[in-house]
Amino acid sequence: MSACTYRIDYTITRCVDGSDDEAEIGFGSSGEWNHVGAALYAIESDIQNRMWETTTGMPDPEDAS
Repeated sequence: MSACTYRIDYTITRCVDGSDDEAEIGFGSSGEWNHVGAALYAIESDIQNRMWETTTGMPDPEDAS
């Protein structure tokens, strides 16, 4: 039996000009880890350091408020 790996994919959204609508401003993944805690640590680090991924039209993570 092979070892199980964990991966957490996430999306970051924020409200749109005071409405109830939300817009995606970033996304990312923890990669693959042997422990859930390691995957969580990778995501916490990316978000705290504003290193999530973006596509055209999304604000730079450093500019996201």
